[in-house]
Amino acid sequence: MQTRKVNFKCFGENDDKDLVGNEIRNTITLSLTFALAFTSYISIQTLQSSLNQKAGLGVTSLACLYAFVIVSSACAPTVIKLIGGKLSLVAAWTVHTIYIASNFYPTFATLITSSILLGLITGSLWTSQGLFLSTNGASLARTKHQDLHAVLSKLNGLFFTIHKTSHVTGNIISSLVLNRNSYDEFENTTKLCGAMDCPLSVNATKIVEPDDQVVYILLGIYLVFDLIALLVTVLFISPLPRSKWNEKKSLKSSVSSCFSALGDYKVLMLLPLFGFMAMEQAVLWADFTKSFISCSFGIQNVGFIIGTYGASTVISNIVLSRLARFTGRHFLYVLAFTLNMAIFAALYLWTPDQEYYLYIIAALWGIPEGVWQAQTNALIAFLFPDKKEPVFANLHCWKGICLTASFITSNYLCTSSKLLMAIVLCSVALTLYIILEIIVKLKKKGGTVMKIEIEITEKELGKTQSQSLMQF
Repeated sequence: MQTRKVNFKCFGENDDKDLVGNEIRNTITLSLTFALAFTSYISIQTLQSSLNQKAGLGVTSLACLYAFVIVSSACAPTVIKLIGGKLSLVAAWTVHTIYIASNFYPTFATLITSSILLGLITGSLWTSQGLFLSTNGASLARTKHQDLHAVLSKLNGLFFTIHKTSHVTGNIISSLVLNRNSYDEFENTTKLCGAMDCPLSVNATKIVEPDDQVVYILLGIYLVFDLIALLVTVLFISPLPRSKWNEKKSLKSSVSSCFSALGDYKVLMLLPLFGFMAMEQAVLWADFTKSFISCSFGIQNVGFIIGTYGASTVISNIVLSRLARFTGRHFLYVLAFTLNMAIFAALYLWTPDQEYYLYIIAALWGIPEGVWQAQTNALIAFLFPDKKEPVFANLHCWKGICLTASFITSNYLCTSSKLLMAIVLCSVALTLYIILEIIVKLKKKGGTVMKIEIEITEKELGKTQSQSLMQF
């Protein structure tokens, strides 16, 4: 019986040896590590605006985190070129552990520092994730002789189905633990909740925070999840081989690749989509949780409602990744844009008065979330097969820019203003996406016609040469 050796190398040596026949297993293992680590991270992130309200520490820490995601995303191709995808994952889970630990004593010195460190590793973490899935997807499509986009959609759907379970587990854990606390004094007499919540208003939201001991129990549980994710990554994830792009690019050109990719019109047309993916998440994490859930019904209910969103996201990933095979990505994107716009419009017009409405909104919000990350990763791998690294880096760089802007303005803008901004960005992203798909389709049709014409010309030329030889 052959034993599996722990592979500490940064790069794999052989595509066939490391990938063929193991693509699904590799995807599941990678997905489990993300599910474990993000069980901790997503839950703490959704609680930051409510848990660390003093001087806006929670929201400020998120702004710092995503500001440095911009830097790390721009440098991600270089980092992966130097240390490889696996070591990027190991470094990321180590920093995730430090970040959770800093929440035991949240001050501007501890929480901001750990947030900056987390931001500096996040770009290479998600770029590595995209490379792991696209490399395994390409291998599976090649060996099984299947359509590349269909395989990429399947693997991304599998990954995000497992990964998004972290929204369920983490948030349910948080609500179960936080419900151990007593919330006798609920400060809800003068403040305005929902879209009318304004940070600079005299009626600005003030959430009753849980006792320290309860928070420590929650953080201790999350630390265990991070440590398990780190161990699984070290022991069971094989390193990726160097890509052709990585081998061809010098260190200097890899540094500038994230910016040079903006010379491609397809990347430019996708930027509003990247930005909207970030902004709708910022509204969910900072505004929906604080202005609609914590403000109206208490911080202890955040986990249950966001857990509903997580469960909906998991189901959405399962269903829509399989539906993509029949409908194509176009239908799924239009569905996602339409649902998100309807949700933002509803939040803008509605004052939270019944708790069960929040569960319905959270469940509906999970449906488009099953489209954004999985289908966009598949779209990038499909449209940019020879330069995935810089385009994945651009995705997370621009998401970082929009998240940073959203969290910085959270301390100043009313929730209604942010909802209007999200609706406008959604409209722009949808318009440019439709135009891009039309251009890609026309180019593909034009390329097919040209290929047929070349084949006909070659056949006619061969026939003419044959006739000339016969006459000779």
